[in-house]
Amino acid sequence: MNQYMPTRNEQGFTLLEVLIVLFILGMIAAMAWPALGILDDRAREELTRENMEVIRRAIVGDPDRFDADGRRIIGGYVGDMEKWPDLWEANADIKPDYAGPLPPPGPTWTFGYRPFGHFEGKKWKWDYPFRKLFDADDDHDHIGGLETENEGQPRGLWTQYLEEHPTSPPGEMEGAMWKGPYMLPPADEKPSDSQHWAKTDDEYDCYDGITGLEPKWNPAILEETWEDGDYNAALGEHYDEKESFRLLQTDGRLADGWGRALRFFITADQDRPGSTIFWIISEGPDREGTYPTKGTFAAGLWTIDPDDIMSKAYDEEDDYNKDNIVMKIYSHEWEAIFDEINEKKKMETETLFLRIKRAILGSSPGRMNDGFTGDVCGWPKLFRWEDNGTPANPNDDYWDDEDGIPVSYTKGQLRELWTRTPNSSDPGDNVAVPAWAHAGMGWRGEYLQTPWGINGEQYIRDAWDREVLFFKDNTNDAIMILSRGVDGKFDFYSTNAEKTEPVNFTEVIDIVVTPYDPNDAGGYNADNIVLIVRKSDWYPGFFTLNKFTVLNAILVTTKACLFYDDGNTDIKVAGTDGSMIDADGDLAVDDWELGAAPPPPYAFNYTDITVDKIKAGARYLVFWDDADGNDTINVGENQYTAIYNIITSNSMEPRDNITVDSSVDFSAAP
Repeated sequence: MNQYMPTRNEQGFTLLEVLIVLFILGMIAAMAWPALGILDDRAREELTRENMEVIRRAIVGDPDRFDADGRRIIGGYVGDMEKWPDLWEANADIKPDYAGPLPPPGPTWTFGYRPFGHFEGKKWKWDYPFRKLFDADDDHDHIGGLETENEGQPRGLWTQYLEEHPTSPPGEMEGAMWKGPYMLPPADEKPSDSQHWAKTDDEYDCYDGITGLEPKWNPAILEETWEDGDYNAALGEHYDEKESFRLLQTDGRLADGWGRALRFFITADQDRPGSTIFWIISEGPDREGTYPTKGTFAAGLWTIDPDDIMSKAYDEEDDYNKDNIVMKIYSHEWEAIFDEINEKKKMETETLFLRIKRAILGSSPGRMNDGFTGDVCGWPKLFRWEDNGTPANPNDDYWDDEDGIPVSYTKGQLRELWTRTPNSSDPGDNVAVPAWAHAGMGWRGEYLQTPWGINGEQYIRDAWDREVLFFKDNTNDAIMILSRGVDGKFDFYSTNAEKTEPVNFTEVIDIVVTPYDPNDAGGYNADNIVLIVRKSDWYPGFFTLNKFTVLNAILVTTKACLFYDDGNTDIKVAGTDGSMIDADGDLAVDDWELGAAPPPPYAFNYTDITVDKIKAGARYLVFWDDADGNDTINVGENQYTAIYNIITSNSMEPRDNITVDSSVDFSAAP
């Protein structure tokens, strides 16, 4: 054996073995570095894009979901609320609705409405309540608007309590359509990462970032050398050192891979008038960005520039913006879908209104009134869910109509359309059922399907799942039906400040003196759906009977009764009204005849110009032998009933003669 030949144990590693070891070490490093908080900019960029995608899905849902028609299903916040989530900043010194004179810039005033906070121990806390950002046309919000530099966050993605008000009630909240949270509330994973800027309120207040002194705060300075909001367009946002400190406070703020709060903007879409863009921006590795300011500030005066806004002036090639990571979500991607959906909901609501109208007045005015008004001969009353004076006891709540004390409700729900016991606490509110006393007039059954829900939640809903509103005009005998439409708002008589709910439920409604305005100044009514039902649609009706003859009648005992109203009758008496003749040729003067052919006189005559008026619906003309003479049809008395359909048109008039034979046609009344 060659003494220089190496043994097996003396052999080195093969190239493949070296590569495998390096791969394993790389994998271990890739897993270990993030755990140690050591990420390069490429990894942080990837993490940022992943965070943005999570936010995008929370806003508009999964982009890969489609319905049976191939239409994208919009989910997330927008899917429920049909709008972008609003942006909210921590409390500032002056609210954006401030209408007083502008004070001069100074250490006690925030010209640009910058968000505020304070230290509790060494931890930064935002000042409550949060405020919603908006774009003002004046200089009250030149920084902090939706189209300019701001620090707002889409808080509606994780909380319904938008203002996070420290007291009760909780301030502004998301509406009933909110079904979140759509993502986990953001938390600051590294609360100490900003302590090199400031650790106390004094350090934050005396911060001197422009001079570059070390340390970066100067306790000798008695007031701030940089005034929040004195934005120098020439210097840009990267000189706003206090803002840099605040952007590191990510408790309650969505952050990028560098641990800084993401920027959010809601701007106009310059390529599609009427549409908007929701921006998500990370300022990237250099942690800096330059944004439009809506003008310039000099000598205490802000000069507005309407073109200096995000949608027009954000410069992606700016030195501080080149490394920014930008995600844009376009409203036109979901607006067309919601337009189609809302158009369908509008049609569904209009169809619902027609069902409600039919429940009220049947097929009137031109055909049979088999609705509530035809049977009951009056409008259904309006009911509201109310407490019986003990708010602490929810068990004594009930639906009531106010019983006219002091006045009846003019706003409420038409509960009598689906139940004859609309108020379970008061049998006096029950609707009468048909009886011979009124010849079949009365509540016959559900005119409208009972709405889902129990107790105070049982009311008619439109296609947007909102309560349909009813207004009763007692002066002009009309009921107005209203859906608040897409935006859920309306402006008609007394409402709350948000124009979402009616108030003053007994105020007098007069649709002639103060009519509903579809083009109201605030634009709240533009998408409303409205239908007005008037009493003239179902009352008065027309009924003319030229002549009737009752063969084998009994003088004074045989009678004819036309039931033309709830509780009103027109009774004719044999011999007293008309005459007794021998109409059948049996040589006996026992046949009763009233009216003439051709008229006049008429046997019965009701029109819109006669003194007595008949209500539309199925009306009974009864001939009977009133054995006890009490003008009432009693059980067992012989009778014959003819039913006429009364409508609000005289196109079917006149009705000609009717002849009945008491000995053949009469039978015992039930």
